[in-house]
Amino acid sequence: MPSRILVISTNRERAPQPTVPLGAAWVAESLLQAGFQVRLLDLCFARDALRATQDAIAAFAPDGIALSVRNLDNCNFLNPKSYLTEVRLLVDFIKSRSDARILVGGSGVSIMPQQVLDFLDLDHAVVGEGEHAAPLFFRTEGAEHAGRVAGVARRSKAGMADADGGAASAGPFITPHLHRWVETPRYLALEPVLPVQGKRGCTHRCLYCTYRSIEGESWRVREPGAVVDEILSAMHHTRAREFEFVDSIFNEPEGYLETLLDEILRRGIKARFSVSSLSPKGLTRNQLELMARAGVASAVITPESAAGATLAALGKGFDEDEVHRAAELVSSSRLRALWCFLLGGPSEDEMTLGKTVAFLNRYLSDKDHAFLTTGIRIYPGTGLHDVALRDGLVAAGDDLLMPAFYFSPQLTPQQARTLLDRGIRAPSRCINLLDTQAPVIGALRRIGTAVGLPTPYWRYTRFAKAMSRKR
Repeated sequence: MPSRILVISTNRERAPQPTVPLGAAWVAESLLQAGFQVRLLDLCFARDALRATQDAIAAFAPDGIALSVRNLDNCNFLNPKSYLTEVRLLVDFIKSRSDARILVGGSGVSIMPQQVLDFLDLDHAVVGEGEHAAPLFFRTEGAEHAGRVAGVARRSKAGMADADGGAASAGPFITPHLHRWVETPRYLALEPVLPVQGKRGCTHRCLYCTYRSIEGESWRVREPGAVVDEILSAMHHTRAREFEFVDSIFNEPEGYLETLLDEILRRGIKARFSVSSLSPKGLTRNQLELMARAGVASAVITPESAAGATLAALGKGFDEDEVHRAAELVSSSRLRALWCFLLGGPSEDEMTLGKTVAFLNRYLSDKDHAFLTTGIRIYPGTGLHDVALRDGLVAAGDDLLMPAFYFSPQLTPQQARTLLDRGIRAPSRCINLLDTQAPVIGALRRIGTAVGLPTPYWRYTRFAKAMSRKR
């Protein structure tokens, strides 16, 4: 049985900010608890990824290597970039330096394991959560038995993947102990926030979304006390005093938000919080007031459109009246909101996009901003893939491993750009993906952290845009 496991977080993308490898830390912790000797190599800040990997292999001599792939690409319709070529170079390098058994996983892999295994020329991939599958995989004797572990997909000689062991079992949650595995000061120097996940899964069927493939089709909620213990531990072992809840939808399932925030208040946690995904559906004034009392200062709100036809086509499960109702509540609250919109979805045309522009003009107050994404990444197994096939935007044989995007045939990107440029009255409060690539963003984050500017840093978008124009 392999006894030494090297976990490698392959993500090196730092725009708009480096992402703490929470998933890799979770897997490393589970391997440690299973009795393995474990090291985590985070390549995000490595000057030379191959040299760092070589040094880690030479020093640790691993029997097994777990590769974490967070994203397949940057999901940028206007400037697409795949990360897999760099990962393939890393895999080839590892094979030339080590005979260790390799398991690849992560959210990017779970979306299309067959294609990833074939591209990387690997044999085994985790589909879904890795905490329970990885220890079982590395504990088994022989590659043939390892490929039958629940949650592990195996590539056949035909280049296809199957999972003899079925889906990974959703076992009990463990605490990831980020400070044990990750060099948190490097991340906190660029944004003083650490991630916390209080639940997994999603019961919705949004047309474009892959959460169900990654985290499962039902809500799985952690015990609130364990989540608060994790926050307190991070505050004790690091200088973090701000945390982001990275759950798929923070205000679902019913009662989750209230139970967790009540526990934070009961325990007297003196920290600041943000939320990475808040749905307009069912949002209440009481929830916003509770969030304020518990220290939640900002949230990303994800309607994706303000037009009923587009919302229905995207399968969001709420209509434009619900979006406006939520916006009224947020506008009258203390919560800073970053409203996210996917432009160019099915049924999008000048009229529906005009409704989104009207929404932005009405509700973007001084404390709020909007993030506008043009085009939607197409992934296999989603409803959007079916629509793209129907509209002739992709062919049935396309593996979709390289970035492919949906943009409504009823509109062109140039028409959309013109409508936005002419219609939005406060463009300085609107962010697009190209804005996040500007070098000034990194400088602003470093300066903001050094001088203690209040987060979230997207609140300074207009200043960053002004600095970019001057350069």
